[in-house]
Amino acid sequence: MFDLPIEIVQHIVSYLSLQDICHLGATCRHGHSLTHDDYFWEFQVRKQFGLYFTADLSKVTEALTKSSHYPLEGVAYDPTVQGNREISVIYSPEFRRIMIERKGKAKQDPFRGMKDILPRLLAFYVSSPEEQFSARLALFGPGIESTNTKLLVHKIVNARSSTFDAVEFIKGLPGGIGSGVRINYKHMYNFDLMCLYSNSESIRESVYLHRSTGRLDPELNRMLVKDSSGKLVIQPYIVKLLPTLHALVFAVDTAVDSREKVAEEVEGMRKELEVMLESQSKFHLSTPLLVLACRNESVGANYFITLQEIVEGLQLMKMKSPWGVFEVCCVNIRGAEKGLDWVLHHLAKRRRVLSFQRMHAKEKRELNYHRMQGH
Repeated sequence: MFDLPIEIVQHIVSYLSLQDICHLGATCRHGHSLTHDDYFWEFQVRKQFGLYFTADLSKVTEALTKSSHYPLEGVAYDPTVQGNREISVIYSPEFRRIMIERKGKAKQDPFRGMKDILPRLLAFYVSSPEEQFSARLALFGPGIESTNTKLLVHKIVNARSSTFDAVEFIKGLPGGIGSGVRINYKHMYNFDLMCLYSNSESIRESVYLHRSTGRLDPELNRMLVKDSSGKLVIQPYIVKLLPTLHALVFAVDTAVDSREKVAEEVEGMRKELEVMLESQSKFHLSTPLLVLACRNESVGANYFITLQEIVEGLQLMKMKSPWGVFEVCCVNIRGAEKGLDWVLHHLAKRRRVLSFQRMHAKEKRELNYHRMQGH
């Protein structure tokens, strides 16, 4: 089989399960070479999940414009990702199964005694039960308020499924800012979802009469205020919430009346997002940004803003923090899972790294103390 052109070999192997691909890699040097080739895993991620991940911003434009048999449903920049094999793993059903088992067995190790290749591969990416925590995600933006896509939040919070299970309400700051709901996600992670709305529902309807311009008016959008120089900034009581957040989730409505309106609408989105990012940057936090490109095809829009137009219009390639843009169908919230899988894995991995660094620093301090005592 390995005498065939590499493109054909990759296509054939792409039909195998993750378990079988791992077995293939142990059969011979050709199989090992293929299953350790990041281009193969990039092909897998694109074919199976419709996604593109990179740690190199210079490659994003090519991925967005390159023609492919497999439609692109999400793109992400994450410098912490160790290649596309990691992405294939975290989106695999095997990863979810191991995560569930590991979370439910704090005193046991489901990998112990397993000599198979796949469990050892999965173990490299899985957080231990002690490291599970409830990440705090702030959801905001026109996508949660548009008449076309506002049911997104309702569907997530009220899903009561094995994917989204709201377990309790979370108290916010005085006045209700930052209140939300704690969600058990796929029995793998817990996260607190805090929705930041621009105003009351009745006022929000008038905001959308003017679309992008209305959302930048502090009289209509109570999240915003003008400082002494007349510049738009986030309300001080919301700024207090920002240091407690682990990720920002910006939802946009991709439906527009015509393609000629795209530049105007995306520019309004960019300005709104920019105000939030500027406030967040003051705390020197590398907070990941998840953009949900929401669409409701039942509304019969004349045009839907593309991933490329969102990435370029929001100027995401200027960001140093990790970011991802994922298409979401508001009818069945398909696509939201892919974005959350990424950002929650990213946060869990970062927390594991920080925990290791703290432990290493503690051990170093103790070692230095004992050395001083010895003198």
